[in-house]
Amino acid sequence: MPKLRYGLKAGWLFYFLVISYAYLVGSMTMELWFGGGVNIFASYSNATDPAAMVVDANKVYWSKTSFLFLSLFLFALNFDYRAAAGIGASVWAGSLIFIFGVTPVLMVALLTGIGLIFQQVMRKEVWTN
Repeated sequence: MPKLRYGLKAGWLFYFLVISYAYLVGSMTMELWFGGGVNIFASYSNATDPAAMVVDANKVYWSKTSFLFLSLFLFALNFDYRAAAGIGASVWAGSLIFIFGVTPVLMVALLTGIGLIFQQVMRKEVWTN
């Protein structure tokens, strides 16, 4: 039977990020497939012109892809996955806040990412052995 990599007491912030992200993806998926569709980018962009919407969609896609690549790249460089995920989440949320402005979801992601980074630095577990 699979078990958690990190204990709940020590890894609660990481699991909060995982559960938050699962909720975000799950609710978006339910709306997309069973709720008549969803415009993911409308939560970031106020663009009304189709060309501007495509540009904004590309910015969101770039930011999300950067989160994935940065997390994988840092993990490949022996960063603890919690630190890598924290840095990736911070870059993702920070870039979208910079581009589109503050939203509650992005602030939670940014603060969680920064919290994970801080937690791993304080534990001296930024890198794996």
